[in-house]
Amino acid sequence: MELDERKNQILDIVISEYISTGEPVGSKALIEKSKLNVSSATIRSEMLELEKMGLLCKPHTSAGRIPSQKGLKQFAEKSINRYSLTEDDLHILVPAVRASVGLIEAIKDASVRLAEFSGCAVFTASPLSEDGRFTFEVMPAGRKAIAIMAVSSSGAVKSVFTKVEKEISPEDAHKLTNILNSVFANFPVNEINGVRVMLFKDEVSKNFPEYSCVIVPVANLVNSIKSYELCISGSSNLLSYPEFSNIETAREYMQLLDRREDIIDELLQTSDSGIDIKIGEDSHLLKTTPAGIVSAKVHNRIPIVIGVLGPARMNYSKIIAGCKHVILQLQERTDSETE
Repeated sequence: MELDERKNQILDIVISEYISTGEPVGSKALIEKSKLNVSSATIRSEMLELEKMGLLCKPHTSAGRIPSQKGLKQFAEKSINRYSLTEDDLHILVPAVRASVGLIEAIKDASVRLAEFSGCAVFTASPLSEDGRFTFEVMPAGRKAIAIMAVSSSGAVKSVFTKVEKEISPEDAHKLTNILNSVFANFPVNEINGVRVMLFKDEVSKNFPEYSCVIVPVANLVNSIKSYELCISGSSNLLSYPEFSNIETAREYMQLLDRREDIIDELLQTSDSGIDIKIGEDSHLLKTTPAGIVSAKVHNRIPIVIGVLGPARMNYSKIIAGCKHVILQLQERTDSETE
Protein backbone atom coordinates (compact mmCIF):
# COMPACT_ATOMS: atom_id res chain seq x y z
CA MET A 1 0.00 0.00 0.00
CA GLU A 2 1.38 3.41 -1.00
CA LEU A 3 1.65 5.96 1.81
CA ASP A 4 0.09 9.40 1.52
CA GLU A 5 2.18 12.51 2.12
CA ARG A 6 1.26 12.84 5.80
CA LYS A 7 2.02 9.21 6.64
CA ASN A 8 5.33 9.48 4.79
CA GLN A 9 6.22 12.60 6.75
CA ILE A 10 5.29 11.02 10.07
CA LEU A 11 7.20 7.84 9.29
CA ASP A 12 10.31 9.77 8.24
CA ILE A 13 10.25 11.87 11.42
CA VAL A 14 9.77 8.86 13.70
CA ILE A 15 12.68 7.03 12.06
CA SER A 16 14.96 10.09 11.97
CA GLU A 17 14.32 10.77 15.66
CA TYR A 18 14.81 7.11 16.55
CA ILE A 19 18.11 7.01 14.64
CA SER A 20 19.24 10.12 16.52
CA THR A 21 18.12 9.19 20.04
CA GLY A 22 17.36 5.47 20.11
CA GLU A 23 14.16 6.31 22.03
CA PRO A 24 10.48 5.79 21.13
CA VAL A 25 8.78 8.82 19.56
CA GLY A 26 5.41 10.04 20.86
CA SER A 27 2.68 12.14 19.25
CA LYS A 28 3.69 15.32 21.12
CA ALA A 29 7.27 15.18 19.86
CA LEU A 30 5.96 14.43 16.37
CA ILE A 31 3.75 17.55 16.31
CA GLU A 32 6.70 19.70 17.41
CA LYS A 33 9.01 18.23 14.77
CA SER A 34 6.57 17.99 11.88
CA LYS A 35 4.81 21.36 12.20
CA LEU A 36 1.67 19.56 11.03
CA ASN A 37 -1.48 21.51 11.77
CA VAL A 38 -3.32 18.51 13.20
CA SER A 39 -4.31 17.28 16.66
CA SER A 40 -2.49 14.73 18.80
CA ALA A 41 -5.42 12.39 18.23
CA THR A 42 -4.90 12.57 14.45
CA ILE A 43 -1.18 11.88 14.86
CA ARG A 44 -1.91 8.89 17.12
CA SER A 45 -4.42 7.59 14.56
CA GLU A 46 -1.87 7.88 11.76
CA MET A 47 0.77 6.14 13.87
CA LEU A 48 -1.66 3.33 14.59
CA GLU A 49 -2.25 2.93 10.85
CA LEU A 50 1.51 2.79 10.25
CA GLU A 51 1.74 0.18 13.00
CA LYS A 52 -0.96 -1.93 11.34
CA MET A 53 0.99 -1.68 8.08
CA GLY A 54 4.04 -3.15 9.83
CA LEU A 55 6.15 0.02 9.51
CA LEU A 56 6.09 1.06 13.18
CA CYS A 57 5.89 -0.91 16.40
CA LYS A 58 5.24 -0.14 20.03
CA PRO A 59 7.97 -1.33 22.43
CA HIS A 60 6.66 -2.70 25.72
CA THR A 61 4.21 -0.26 27.35
CA SER A 62 5.77 2.90 25.88
CA ALA A 63 3.39 5.52 24.54
CA GLY A 64 5.76 6.17 21.66
CA ARG A 65 6.61 4.20 18.55
CA ILE A 66 9.82 2.97 16.98
CA PRO A 67 10.33 1.76 13.41
CA SER A 68 9.99 -1.93 12.63
CA GLN A 69 12.57 -3.82 10.59
CA LYS A 70 10.33 -3.30 7.55
CA GLY A 71 10.06 0.43 8.24
CA LEU A 72 13.81 0.83 8.67
CA LYS A 73 14.50 -1.07 5.46
CA GLN A 74 12.06 1.10 3.52
CA PHE A 75 13.59 4.26 5.00
CA ALA A 76 17.15 3.08 4.29
CA GLU A 77 16.38 2.30 0.65
CA LYS A 78 14.90 5.79 0.24
CA SER A 79 18.08 7.24 1.80
CA ILE A 80 20.50 6.13 -0.92
CA ASN A 81 20.84 9.59 -2.47
CA ARG A 82 19.72 11.78 0.44
CA TYR A 83 23.09 12.72 1.95
CA SER A 84 25.74 14.93 0.35
CA LEU A 85 29.26 14.57 1.72
CA THR A 86 30.60 17.71 3.38
CA GLU A 87 34.14 19.07 3.16
CA ASP A 88 34.83 17.58 6.60
CA ASP A 89 33.56 14.19 5.38
CA LEU A 90 35.82 14.33 2.33
CA HIS A 91 38.76 15.33 4.51
CA ILE A 92 38.32 12.04 6.34
CA LEU A 93 37.57 9.83 3.33
CA VAL A 94 39.67 11.08 0.40
CA PRO A 95 43.17 10.29 1.73
CA ALA A 96 42.03 6.70 2.27
CA VAL A 97 42.81 5.77 -1.32
CA ARG A 98 44.89 8.55 -2.81
CA ALA A 99 47.70 8.52 -0.25
CA SER A 100 48.13 4.75 -0.08
CA VAL A 101 50.91 2.78 -1.73
CA GLY A 102 49.57 -0.39 -3.32
CA LEU A 103 46.00 -1.58 -3.65
CA ILE A 104 46.01 -3.77 -0.53
CA GLU A 105 47.18 -0.83 1.61
CA ALA A 106 44.56 1.39 -0.05
CA ILE A 107 41.84 -1.09 0.91
CA LYS A 108 43.05 -1.24 4.52
CA ASP A 109 43.24 2.56 4.76
CA ALA A 110 39.76 2.87 3.25
CA SER A 111 38.44 0.54 5.95
CA VAL A 112 40.02 2.61 8.74
CA ARG A 113 38.76 5.92 7.30
CA LEU A 114 35.24 4.62 6.73
CA ALA A 115 35.11 3.37 10.35
CA GLU A 116 36.11 6.84 11.57
CA PHE A 117 33.55 8.46 9.27
CA SER A 118 30.65 6.14 10.14
CA GLY A 119 31.26 5.47 13.83
CA CYS A 120 30.57 1.79 13.07
CA ALA A 121 32.56 -1.38 12.44
CA VAL A 122 33.86 -1.82 8.90
CA PHE A 123 34.65 -5.17 7.29
CA THR A 124 36.59 -5.38 4.03
CA ALA A 125 37.01 -8.62 2.08
CA SER A 126 39.75 -8.44 -0.52
CA PRO A 127 41.81 -10.94 -2.53
CA LEU A 128 45.18 -12.03 -1.20
CA SER A 129 46.78 -10.89 -4.46
CA GLU A 130 46.32 -7.39 -5.87
CA ASP A 131 45.88 -8.66 -9.43
CA GLY A 132 44.55 -12.10 -8.49
CA ARG A 133 47.67 -13.85 -9.82
CA PHE A 134 50.30 -15.95 -8.07
CA THR A 135 53.64 -17.45 -9.01
CA PHE A 136 54.70 -20.80 -7.61
CA GLU A 137 57.93 -22.32 -6.37
CA VAL A 138 58.93 -25.78 -5.17
CA MET A 139 61.87 -26.12 -2.74
CA PRO A 140 63.48 -28.97 -0.79
CA ALA A 141 62.48 -28.83 2.87
CA GLY A 142 64.69 -31.49 4.45
CA ARG A 143 65.07 -35.16 3.62
CA LYS A 144 62.10 -36.48 1.66
CA ALA A 145 60.06 -33.30 2.15
CA ILE A 146 59.29 -30.32 -0.04
CA ALA A 147 57.73 -26.89 0.35
CA ILE A 148 55.32 -25.62 -2.31
CA MET A 149 54.81 -21.85 -2.19
CA ALA A 150 52.38 -19.47 -3.91
CA VAL A 151 53.59 -15.85 -3.94
CA SER A 152 51.28 -12.94 -4.77
CA SER A 153 52.29 -9.77 -6.59
CA SER A 154 52.17 -7.94 -3.25
CA GLY A 155 54.51 -10.46 -1.62
CA ALA A 156 51.91 -12.45 0.34
CA VAL A 157 52.96 -16.09 0.65
CA LYS A 158 50.86 -19.22 1.08
CA SER A 159 52.64 -22.54 1.43
CA VAL A 160 52.14 -26.25 2.02
CA PHE A 161 54.62 -28.91 3.02
CA THR A 162 54.46 -32.53 1.99
CA LYS A 163 56.56 -35.67 2.23
CA VAL A 164 57.89 -37.34 -0.91
CA GLU A 165 59.14 -40.87 -1.54
CA LYS A 166 62.68 -39.79 -2.34
CA GLU A 167 64.81 -36.74 -1.66
CA ILE A 168 64.09 -34.16 -4.35
CA SER A 169 66.98 -32.75 -6.33
CA PRO A 170 67.27 -29.01 -7.14
CA GLU A 171 66.76 -29.92 -10.82
CA ASP A 172 63.49 -31.77 -10.12
CA ALA A 173 62.29 -28.95 -7.84
CA HIS A 174 62.94 -26.52 -10.70
CA LYS A 175 61.04 -28.71 -13.18
CA LEU A 176 58.05 -29.04 -10.82
CA THR A 177 58.12 -25.27 -10.36
CA ASN A 178 57.97 -24.80 -14.12
CA ILE A 179 54.98 -27.17 -14.41
CA LEU A 180 53.13 -25.36 -11.63
CA ASN A 181 53.68 -21.96 -13.22
CA SER A 182 52.81 -23.16 -16.73
CA VAL A 183 49.47 -24.48 -15.49
CA PHE A 184 48.46 -21.86 -12.88
CA ALA A 185 50.58 -18.68 -12.92
CA ASN A 186 49.04 -16.89 -15.91
CA PHE A 187 45.49 -17.04 -14.58
CA PRO A 188 43.68 -14.94 -11.96
CA VAL A 189 42.74 -17.26 -9.11
CA ASN A 190 39.01 -16.90 -9.76
CA GLU A 191 39.63 -18.48 -13.18
CA ILE A 192 41.52 -21.47 -11.77
CA ASN A 193 39.09 -24.36 -11.75
CA GLY A 194 39.07 -28.13 -11.53
CA VAL A 195 40.14 -28.42 -15.17
CA ARG A 196 43.46 -26.67 -14.38
CA VAL A 197 44.01 -28.94 -11.37
CA MET A 198 43.38 -32.00 -13.58
CA LEU A 199 45.82 -30.61 -16.15
CA PHE A 200 48.46 -30.30 -13.41
CA LYS A 201 47.71 -33.86 -12.32
CA ASP A 202 48.18 -35.11 -15.90
CA GLU A 203 51.48 -33.23 -16.31
CA VAL A 204 52.90 -34.60 -13.06
CA SER A 205 51.69 -38.15 -13.75
CA LYS A 206 53.26 -38.06 -17.20
CA ASN A 207 56.58 -36.39 -16.35
CA PHE A 208 57.15 -37.06 -12.63
CA PRO A 209 55.07 -40.04 -11.46
CA GLU A 210 57.37 -40.40 -8.44
CA TYR A 211 56.09 -37.02 -7.22
CA SER A 212 52.38 -37.72 -7.68
CA CYS A 213 52.04 -37.19 -3.92
CA VAL A 214 52.18 -33.42 -4.52
CA ILE A 215 48.88 -33.32 -6.45
CA VAL A 216 46.54 -33.17 -3.44
CA PRO A 217 48.67 -30.61 -1.53
CA VAL A 218 48.79 -28.41 -4.64
CA ALA A 219 44.99 -28.65 -5.01
CA ASN A 220 44.65 -27.59 -1.35
CA LEU A 221 47.10 -24.72 -1.88
CA VAL A 222 45.14 -23.49 -4.91
CA ASN A 223 41.93 -23.51 -2.86
CA SER A 224 43.59 -21.53 -0.07
CA ILE A 225 44.83 -18.76 -2.38
CA LYS A 226 41.32 -18.38 -3.78
CA SER A 227 40.19 -17.23 -0.34
CA TYR A 228 39.83 -13.64 0.84
CA GLU A 229 41.63 -11.56 3.40
CA LEU A 230 39.37 -9.86 5.96
CA CYS A 231 40.24 -6.46 7.36
CA ILE A 232 38.26 -5.26 10.41
CA SER A 233 38.36 -1.61 11.46
CA GLY A 234 36.53 0.28 14.19
CA SER A 235 35.56 -2.90 16.02
CA SER A 236 35.30 -1.01 19.34
CA ASN A 237 32.96 1.62 17.85
CA LEU A 238 29.84 -0.50 18.33
CA LEU A 239 30.43 -0.92 22.05
CA SER A 240 29.61 2.78 22.51
CA TYR A 241 25.99 2.21 21.37
CA PRO A 242 23.39 1.30 24.02
CA GLU A 243 22.26 -1.63 21.86
CA PHE A 244 25.66 -3.27 22.38
CA SER A 245 26.20 -2.31 26.01
CA ASN A 246 24.66 -5.35 27.72
CA ILE A 247 26.89 -8.31 28.42
CA GLU A 248 25.05 -10.83 26.23
CA THR A 249 25.07 -8.65 23.13
CA ALA A 250 28.68 -7.54 23.65
CA ARG A 251 29.75 -11.16 24.05
CA GLU A 252 28.01 -12.22 20.84
CA TYR A 253 29.58 -9.31 18.97
CA MET A 254 33.09 -10.14 20.23
CA GLN A 255 32.55 -13.77 19.20
CA LEU A 256 31.47 -12.58 15.74
CA LEU A 257 34.85 -10.91 15.26
CA ASP A 258 36.44 -14.37 15.49
CA ARG A 259 34.03 -15.85 12.92
CA ARG A 260 35.98 -14.41 10.01
CA GLU A 261 34.73 -16.93 7.44
CA ASP A 262 31.10 -16.12 8.34
CA ILE A 263 31.78 -12.41 7.87
CA ILE A 264 33.45 -13.00 4.49
CA ASP A 265 30.57 -15.24 3.36
CA GLU A 266 28.08 -12.51 4.31
CA LEU A 267 30.06 -9.86 2.42
CA LEU A 268 30.46 -11.99 -0.70
CA GLN A 269 26.67 -12.24 -0.98
CA THR A 270 26.62 -8.52 -1.85
CA SER A 271 24.99 -7.98 -5.21
CA ASP A 272 26.88 -6.55 -8.17
CA SER A 273 24.54 -3.58 -8.50
CA GLY A 274 24.55 -0.60 -6.17
CA ILE A 275 24.27 -0.78 -2.39
CA ASP A 276 23.02 -3.75 -0.36
CA ILE A 277 21.15 -3.08 2.89
CA LYS A 278 20.39 -5.82 5.40
CA ILE A 279 18.59 -5.12 8.65
CA GLY A 280 17.75 -7.44 11.53
CA GLU A 281 16.85 -10.92 10.35
CA ASP A 282 18.09 -10.19 6.81
CA SER A 283 21.63 -10.42 8.16
CA HIS A 284 22.78 -13.61 9.86
CA LEU A 285 25.73 -12.09 11.71
CA LEU A 286 24.04 -11.11 15.01
CA LYS A 287 20.97 -12.53 16.75
CA THR A 288 20.70 -10.92 20.19
CA THR A 289 20.23 -7.35 18.94
CA PRO A 290 18.86 -5.85 15.72
CA ALA A 291 21.76 -4.72 13.56
CA GLY A 292 22.16 -3.30 10.09
CA ILE A 293 24.82 -3.83 7.48
CA VAL A 294 25.42 -1.68 4.41
CA SER A 295 27.70 -3.23 1.81
CA ALA A 296 29.00 -2.45 -1.66
CA LYS A 297 31.29 -4.16 -4.14
CA VAL A 298 34.16 -2.96 -6.33
CA HIS A 299 33.76 -4.46 -9.80
CA ASN A 300 37.17 -5.99 -10.44
CA ARG A 301 38.40 -9.31 -11.79
CA ILE A 302 38.21 -10.42 -8.19
CA PRO A 303 35.61 -8.44 -6.20
CA ILE A 304 36.49 -6.27 -3.25
CA VAL A 305 33.61 -5.84 -0.80
CA ILE A 306 33.19 -3.27 1.95
CA GLY A 307 30.54 -3.68 4.65
CA VAL A 308 29.57 -1.30 7.48
CA LEU A 309 28.01 -2.98 10.51
CA GLY A 310 26.09 -0.92 13.06
CA PRO A 311 22.93 -0.86 15.13
CA ALA A 312 19.69 -1.17 13.17
CA ARG A 313 19.15 2.56 13.72
CA MET A 314 22.45 3.67 12.18
CA ASN A 315 22.56 6.76 9.96
CA TYR A 316 21.90 5.01 6.64
CA SER A 317 21.93 8.06 4.37
CA LYS A 318 25.34 9.19 5.61
CA ILE A 319 26.86 5.70 5.66
CA ILE A 320 25.55 4.88 2.18
CA ALA A 321 27.10 8.11 0.85
CA GLY A 322 30.43 7.21 2.48
CA CYS A 323 30.37 3.67 1.07
CA LYS A 324 29.57 4.91 -2.43
CA HIS A 325 32.44 7.40 -2.30
CA VAL A 326 35.01 4.87 -1.07
CA ILE A 327 33.86 2.24 -3.57
CA LEU A 328 34.15 4.76 -6.42
CA GLN A 329 37.68 5.69 -5.32
CA LEU A 330 38.73 2.03 -5.09
CA GLN A 331 37.11 1.29 -8.45
CA GLU A 332 39.16 4.07 -10.07
CA ARG A 333 42.28 2.73 -8.35
CA THR A 334 41.78 -0.84 -9.54
CA ASP A 335 40.88 0.30 -13.06
CA SER A 336 44.10 2.36 -13.32
CA GLU A 337 46.24 -0.53 -12.06
CA THR A 338 44.78 -3.03 -14.56
CA GLU A 339 45.10 -0.83 -17.64
